[in-house]
Amino acid sequence: MRISGLKFQHPSLFWLALFCLPAQVWADDLYQLYQKALTHDMKFAAAQAQQLATAEKEPQSRANLLPDLSVTGGAAWVDADESNDIRRNRNNTNAYAVVLTQPLLRWQNVIAHDQSKLLISASEVQTEQARQDLMLRVARAYFDVLLNQELLNTRTQQLQTLRENQDRSRRLLADGATTTNALEQIQAKYDQAFAEQIAARGALDIATETLTQLTAAQARPWSGKEPPFSAPVPAAIGDWATTAQQGNLAVQQAQIAQRLAEMDIDKEQAGHLPTLDLIAAHGRFASVGGDVYDVTLPENRYTQTVVGVKLSVPLYGGGRTSSRVREAHALQTKALDELEDARRSAGLMARQAYLQVTSGISQFEALKQALKSSQVNLTSVTHGFEAGSRINTDVLDAQQKVADTRQRLAQQRYAILLAQLNLLASTGNLNDLRLQEVSRLLN
Repeated sequence: MRISGLKFQHPSLFWLALFCLPAQVWADDLYQLYQKALTHDMKFAAAQAQQLATAEKEPQSRANLLPDLSVTGGAAWVDADESNDIRRNRNNTNAYAVVLTQPLLRWQNVIAHDQSKLLISASEVQTEQARQDLMLRVARAYFDVLLNQELLNTRTQQLQTLRENQDRSRRLLADGATTTNALEQIQAKYDQAFAEQIAARGALDIATETLTQLTAAQARPWSGKEPPFSAPVPAAIGDWATTAQQGNLAVQQAQIAQRLAEMDIDKEQAGHLPTLDLIAAHGRFASVGGDVYDVTLPENRYTQTVVGVKLSVPLYGGGRTSSRVREAHALQTKALDELEDARRSAGLMARQAYLQVTSGISQFEALKQALKSSQVNLTSVTHGFEAGSRINTDVLDAQQKVADTRQRLAQQRYAILLAQLNLLASTGNLNDLRLQEVSRLLN
């Protein structure tokens, strides 16, 4: 059984509803809006920039494993004499050298290079999480626009119906077939409906502005056809929780963080190990001019090439290295706890989203039946009023029941769609293809 959406009894009412909608909501569907948000949203742009920055960690750490080549040089001028001008010394010296240093054994640098690769992986997961978050934010804003649009349509239709009842009651009052009190009751309901219509229009404007801030674009209205909802597959809630505990993006980040903490222990323990470097230098040294006791000194120039190894064995550093090792062990325990918390949270998120989908579908089907029943009741009460067996307030109450049920049905529709996306996000499986499927359901 399907409800065909909003049905307008009068063609003029349909155009009135369109007139009440802001013109800017007629533009893109959900997936198109998401595509525009990819280039407009600043949070996602910041995540991409962070990934680019983190990607530089690997070449930076690799540089610590490669040779370091530098040129050093210096010059000095000396002019010294005593007051009796008997002892004098004037000369200048200069030197320059090319120095090559190649680390041979620095285990902490090797570990740091491996860690840089993990950091890049973590940044990629963070960017993907930012992408999923953007999908959910766009979907939430998009559904808010569509929901408030439907609510405004419902309020507009309700207002038009009350206006027609007012006209009918005035005619009946003129014929003596009703009372002033009945007309006043309709006026009270009309005033309430008018206030609700103003609130609905304001809510739609706010939702539209929120979506526009995310995407710099506006939403295409709902097509009016109920999307076909189906239970999640697999049907077991435990399977979804298990998948979330393994594939959730927050869990993946926590796993990388835990691995980095383990490697930090090895890196700090490497502070106890000796280091070995190959050093090669080639330089020119010169001492030019100068005199002592008025005897001119000869120039002294020579070049020198040195190749050797430098071994450093740490003996005692005030306990600094041992303290850092203990700190790394504590941080590893923290990372393990955070990983377990991420797994539990992911499982809970999947269970909650699963229940929201399954119970939401059941409630949605019940509301569809309730809407049909309330429409049948409205028809019956209207016929009874026309036959004189019902009073006008019964008709108004039946109309209000239809409007309220339609509103709850719209709210439940978008709640299910959002819960389905949250369920996919909890397992790390929310992607462009899934979002396209939801977009097609609504258009």
